[in-house]
Amino acid sequence: MRSTSMGRLVALASMAVLLAGGVSAGSAQARSAVPARYPGGLVTYAIEFSNPQEKDDNDLPEPYGRVYVTDGDLRETTLWEHPDLDINTPTVPRYPESGFTHRYADHAISEVCAYVGEDDTGINADDVLAEGCEPFHGPGAYTVPGPDGAVTVTVYHIG
Repeated sequence: MRSTSMGRLVALASMAVLLAGGVSAGSAQARSAVPARYPGGLVTYAIEFSNPQEKDDNDLPEPYGRVYVTDGDLRETTLWEHPDLDINTPTVPRYPESGFTHRYADHAISEVCAYVGEDDTGINADDVLAEGCEPFHGPGAYTVPGPDGAVTVTVYHIG
Protein backbone atom coordinates (compact mmCIF):
# COMPACT_ATOMS: atom_id res chain seq x y z
CA MET A 1 0.00 0.00 0.00
CA ARG A 2 2.83 2.33 0.71
CA SER A 3 4.36 1.87 -2.80
CA THR A 4 1.01 2.80 -4.39
CA SER A 5 0.85 6.02 -2.40
CA MET A 6 4.47 6.80 -3.27
CA GLY A 7 3.76 6.10 -6.97
CA ARG A 8 0.78 8.45 -6.92
CA LEU A 9 2.84 11.13 -5.23
CA VAL A 10 5.61 10.83 -7.86
CA ALA A 11 3.01 10.93 -10.68
CA LEU A 12 1.36 13.99 -9.12
CA ALA A 13 4.73 15.76 -8.77
CA SER A 14 5.64 14.91 -12.37
CA MET A 15 2.34 16.30 -13.60
CA ALA A 16 2.85 19.50 -11.60
CA VAL A 17 6.29 19.98 -13.18
CA LEU A 18 4.85 19.41 -16.67
CA LEU A 19 2.00 21.84 -16.03
CA ALA A 20 4.36 24.46 -14.66
CA GLY A 21 6.50 24.10 -17.80
CA GLY A 22 3.38 24.48 -19.98
CA VAL A 23 2.34 27.62 -18.15
CA SER A 24 5.81 29.09 -18.52
CA ALA A 25 5.89 28.31 -22.24
CA GLY A 26 2.40 29.75 -22.67
CA SER A 27 3.40 32.94 -20.86
CA ALA A 28 6.50 33.28 -23.04
CA GLN A 29 4.36 32.87 -26.17
CA ALA A 30 1.88 35.48 -24.91
CA ARG A 31 4.72 37.91 -24.20
CA SER A 32 6.23 37.44 -27.67
CA ALA A 33 2.86 38.30 -29.28
CA VAL A 34 3.02 41.81 -27.75
CA PRO A 35 4.79 44.16 -30.20
CA ALA A 36 8.28 45.23 -29.15
CA ARG A 37 8.83 48.91 -28.49
CA TYR A 38 11.70 50.65 -30.19
CA PRO A 39 13.10 53.77 -28.49
CA GLY A 40 11.80 57.01 -29.99
CA GLY A 41 13.82 60.02 -31.07
CA LEU A 42 14.32 61.96 -34.28
CA VAL A 43 12.68 59.84 -37.01
CA THR A 44 14.17 60.32 -40.50
CA TYR A 45 11.70 59.06 -43.11
CA ALA A 46 9.96 59.35 -46.49
CA ILE A 47 6.48 58.22 -47.58
CA GLU A 48 5.27 56.86 -50.95
CA PHE A 49 1.61 56.68 -51.96
CA SER A 50 0.63 53.99 -54.46
CA ASN A 51 -2.65 53.73 -56.34
CA PRO A 52 -2.19 51.40 -59.33
CA GLN A 53 -5.66 52.08 -60.69
CA GLU A 54 -5.35 55.89 -60.78
CA LYS A 55 -6.55 57.02 -64.20
CA ASP A 56 -6.86 60.81 -64.09
CA ASP A 57 -4.81 63.35 -66.08
CA ASN A 58 -1.43 62.57 -64.53
CA ASP A 59 -2.01 59.02 -63.18
CA LEU A 60 -0.78 60.15 -59.74
CA PRO A 61 -2.69 59.90 -56.45
CA GLU A 62 -4.32 62.74 -54.54
CA PRO A 63 -3.93 61.29 -51.04
CA TYR A 64 -5.57 62.50 -47.85
CA GLY A 65 -5.57 61.10 -44.35
CA ARG A 66 -2.88 60.41 -41.80
CA VAL A 67 0.38 58.48 -41.37
CA TYR A 68 1.86 58.17 -37.87
CA VAL A 69 3.99 56.14 -35.48
CA THR A 70 2.58 55.00 -32.15
CA ASP A 71 3.67 53.32 -28.95
CA GLY A 72 0.67 51.01 -29.33
CA ASP A 73 -1.18 52.65 -26.44
CA LEU A 74 -2.01 56.34 -26.29
CA ARG A 75 0.92 58.24 -27.73
CA GLU A 76 1.27 59.00 -31.44
CA THR A 77 3.48 61.18 -33.61
CA THR A 78 2.06 62.28 -36.96
CA LEU A 79 4.48 61.86 -39.88
CA TRP A 80 2.09 63.18 -42.56
CA GLU A 81 -1.47 64.48 -42.55
CA HIS A 82 -3.71 66.11 -45.13
CA PRO A 83 -7.46 66.81 -45.22
CA ASP A 84 -9.70 65.78 -48.11
CA LEU A 85 -10.22 68.99 -50.10
CA ASP A 86 -12.22 67.31 -52.89
CA ILE A 87 -11.17 68.76 -56.24
CA ASN A 88 -8.41 70.77 -54.51
CA THR A 89 -6.64 67.78 -52.88
CA PRO A 90 -3.08 68.06 -54.22
CA THR A 91 -1.27 65.36 -56.16
CA VAL A 92 1.36 63.91 -53.84
CA PRO A 93 2.98 60.65 -54.97
CA ARG A 94 5.75 61.04 -52.39
CA TYR A 95 6.37 63.01 -49.19
CA PRO A 96 8.60 64.91 -49.17
CA GLU A 97 8.84 65.39 -52.92
CA SER A 98 12.49 64.31 -52.88
CA GLY A 99 14.87 63.16 -50.18
CA PHE A 100 13.62 62.69 -46.63
CA THR A 101 12.28 64.64 -43.67
CA HIS A 102 12.34 64.44 -39.86
CA ARG A 103 9.86 64.31 -36.99
CA TYR A 104 10.62 63.87 -33.33
CA ALA A 105 8.78 61.05 -31.51
CA ASP A 106 9.01 61.66 -27.77
CA HIS A 107 7.82 58.13 -27.02
CA ALA A 108 8.70 54.52 -27.77
CA ILE A 109 7.55 53.24 -31.19
CA SER A 110 5.86 49.88 -31.71
CA GLU A 111 3.83 50.48 -34.90
CA VAL A 112 3.74 52.45 -38.15
CA CYS A 113 0.13 53.29 -39.08
CA ALA A 114 -1.48 54.71 -42.21
CA TYR A 115 -5.13 55.58 -42.82
CA VAL A 116 -5.05 57.18 -46.25
CA GLY A 117 -7.74 57.70 -48.86
CA GLU A 118 -7.36 58.97 -52.42
CA ASP A 119 -9.63 61.64 -53.84
CA ASP A 120 -11.54 60.72 -56.99
CA THR A 121 -13.99 63.64 -56.99
CA GLY A 122 -16.21 63.58 -60.05
CA ILE A 123 -14.87 60.27 -61.38
CA ASN A 124 -16.07 57.64 -58.88
CA ALA A 125 -15.91 56.84 -55.18
CA ASP A 126 -12.69 57.66 -53.35
CA ASP A 127 -10.12 54.88 -53.14
CA VAL A 128 -8.62 53.55 -49.91
CA LEU A 129 -4.84 53.37 -50.20
CA ALA A 130 -4.02 52.20 -46.68
CA GLU A 131 -5.82 51.27 -43.50
CA GLY A 132 -3.95 49.72 -40.63
CA CYS A 133 -0.66 49.36 -38.82
CA GLU A 134 2.53 47.37 -39.22
CA PRO A 135 4.77 46.30 -36.32
CA PHE A 136 7.85 48.50 -36.00
CA HIS A 137 11.28 46.85 -35.76
CA GLY A 138 13.63 49.74 -36.50
CA PRO A 139 14.85 51.38 -39.71
CA GLY A 140 13.44 49.87 -42.90
CA ALA A 141 10.42 49.98 -45.23
CA TYR A 142 6.90 49.48 -43.89
CA THR A 143 4.09 48.96 -46.41
CA VAL A 144 0.56 49.40 -45.10
CA PRO A 145 -1.91 48.01 -47.66
CA GLY A 146 -5.46 49.02 -48.45
CA PRO A 147 -8.07 47.67 -50.86
CA ASP A 148 -7.00 50.06 -53.65
CA GLY A 149 -3.27 50.62 -53.10
CA ALA A 150 -0.66 50.99 -50.39
CA VAL A 151 1.40 53.49 -48.44
CA THR A 152 5.09 52.73 -47.86
CA VAL A 153 6.89 54.50 -45.03
CA THR A 154 10.67 54.17 -45.23
CA VAL A 155 12.37 54.91 -41.92
CA TYR A 156 16.04 55.68 -42.57
CA HIS A 157 17.20 56.44 -39.03
CA ILE A 158 16.04 57.02 -35.47
CA GLY A 159 18.12 58.87 -32.96
